[in-house]
Amino acid sequence: MRRPIRAVIVAALAVTGGLAVPAAPAHAAPFCERPNPPPACDTGGPGLPPRGSLSTATRVPAGILVTGRAEDPDGGNVRVDVSIGGRKVGSVTAGANGQFAGTVPAVVGSSVCATGINNGPGHDVGIGCLPLAVSFDPVGSFDALERNGTTLTLRGWAVDGDTYDAVEVQVHQDGKLVGSKFADQALPGPVAGYAGYGNRRGFVISVPEKPVDGDHTICLTAVNRGAGTNRSLGCKPYSVAHQPFGALDAADRFGGNVRIRGWAVDPDEPKAPVEVQILNDGQFVRSVVADANRPGLDPRYGPAHGFDVTVPATLVSGPHQICVFAKNRSYGSGDTGLGCKEYTLPAPVAAPVIEPLTGAWVTATSIELRWGTGSDVVDGHRIERSTAGGQWERLGWLGGGQQRVYQSGDLTPGTRYCYRITVDNVLSEASAEACATTLWPALPAPADLTVVGQGENSLKIRWTDNAEGEDDYLVAWRPVGAETWQNATVAGTPGTGAVTYTIRNLNPSTEYEFGILPRNAAHEAGAAVTSTAWTNGGPRVNGFTSSVSTIQACVPQNVTLNWTTTGANRVVVKRGDKTLYDKTQKTVATWSDRVSGESHDGNVGYTLTAYGPDGRTTTSKVTVQRVSAWPLISGIEFNNTGWYDLEAWYFDQGGNRLKKAGDVPSGGKLVVRPPHCELARIQLVYAGTGVVHTTYHTYILGHKEGRFDQLSSS
Repeated sequence: MRRPIRAVIVAALAVTGGLAVPAAPAHAAPFCERPNPPPACDTGGPGLPPRGSLSTATRVPAGILVTGRAEDPDGGNVRVDVSIGGRKVGSVTAGANGQFAGTVPAVVGSSVCATGINNGPGHDVGIGCLPLAVSFDPVGSFDALERNGTTLTLRGWAVDGDTYDAVEVQVHQDGKLVGSKFADQALPGPVAGYAGYGNRRGFVISVPEKPVDGDHTICLTAVNRGAGTNRSLGCKPYSVAHQPFGALDAADRFGGNVRIRGWAVDPDEPKAPVEVQILNDGQFVRSVVADANRPGLDPRYGPAHGFDVTVPATLVSGPHQICVFAKNRSYGSGDTGLGCKEYTLPAPVAAPVIEPLTGAWVTATSIELRWGTGSDVVDGHRIERSTAGGQWERLGWLGGGQQRVYQSGDLTPGTRYCYRITVDNVLSEASAEACATTLWPALPAPADLTVVGQGENSLKIRWTDNAEGEDDYLVAWRPVGAETWQNATVAGTPGTGAVTYTIRNLNPSTEYEFGILPRNAAHEAGAAVTSTAWTNGGPRVNGFTSSVSTIQACVPQNVTLNWTTTGANRVVVKRGDKTLYDKTQKTVATWSDRVSGESHDGNVGYTLTAYGPDGRTTTSKVTVQRVSAWPLISGIEFNNTGWYDLEAWYFDQGGNRLKKAGDVPSGGKLVVRPPHCELARIQLVYAGTGVVHTTYHTYILGHKEGRFDQLSSS
């Protein structure tokens, strides 16, 4: 019962704070070995090990200050050995009251342990370990980086266990030393593990930020005192954005001016407008405030940062450059270029070239102007007109990129008009003139155009001349459906009346289209009067074709025959002696049709006979050829003139015998007829041996219309 009573007494003393440990073993606090699971606690008596505890381990310049208590039931002061990281560094002694406090040398480690050294019987006992990062290097922390305008404020703490003096903290910006300061500012309390060093271990350091916009890094280093080396307290990034920024969106020339558009923002005053300066070819032109609406900007700045301004262009031919700069409003190193863009002044214009005012461009009431220009850049085309030598009047203006065509209408027939076209650009202008006289209305058209005579190669036509004063008549003709006209000129006649003309060198049995047009150079052309008629003659076959020209043997195809005739009233189509088509029509105009040529595998001829009303005929033929990759054979006669009996056999592609075609005895013969459309390979072999004597073709194709061959073997 002694162990529980003693434990209660010690606990009560600890609660009241009046813990006093007398030297007598009977009053010592119970002790169990640590850190392994303890045995039953001893209650005292001779031969027992010491007991106690390690209360504190604190870094001091002289080493490590340790405090605690230790006593031995055998009596006497207890020596306490202290180790760091498993290495003994020194000893302290617990006095008569069991308390100990002392400083031992420091070595690098992460924990401090104490061992009570036994007096008399018993053994040494570990009385406790405390975690403590022991280092000779300074320690500290880079806690915060704060910005105020262009100043950076750095906060943290640093302590060097080798000295009570303040630690110097160096500042590096982007790797370059920019300043230092001692960590001697008050903290809320001492640094953990360095209670004896007081609370004036903090630092507040102010340095200017880097003047260049972009990403930067601040790093801090605690400078070592005594043993050890300098220690990095860490790095923190920061970004500088004081320079104004923006863009020159466009610089477009319009005539003698340049329209400049863009935007600008100063991040130091993101809502305030920025002044923008404009330079033309390096010379200051003007300033403008960028406060216009510019959609698409970052919402942090708002849209009111655009500029849209027009400045005079440099009126010298060639390339020029607009550059824009944003003025810095607050912090930063100066103004920012927003970009440059080029514009070009063209060379002086050359005079336009007006196409001749003739032909279709001139009518009785209108003149069409067409022109070109030798200049690359033309801003516009001014069009003027003078009537019968009068004053110039402006008709219109066309932009430089428009089609260079102008229709001048509502004119008076038989009147002379002159036109002046002036082209210009920002540097110059140049003109050209052209004149023409409007025509008189077209002459009266002829009437009663008809055919009064027909031959195989000619048509005699007649018409009524209704015009007076024509220069001549244009007569034109062509086969109906043809693209090209032939023409002739018929001299004009005084007054009016009937006129005849014979068109010669025509094709027989052909339908022709012909026209008549009276002409006078001072009048519009008008419209021709036209008609059609047939020349006489026998029938003509204009075309007789087959849908296929060749057919593979033994692969029948359907054949279609197409034909066109002229001047025929009956058409007969035959396949050999077999009539496939026989039709008659009343007219003898162009006649087209088609007829089936039936299905076959080639070598078939067709004949078309066209009959004219007068009994004359014309014949045309077409043949569909038969093609084959192998000889077409209807039969083979084998003659054996030798001393040995032979046999004829069919073989496959691998050289294997398939079936016997027959015997060819010595001095005898054999006729073999291959099956129609069957691919075969026939060889003569010595009777009873299978040894090949003669090969008749590599392959043949049996066909009832093929050739008949003879083969002699000796």
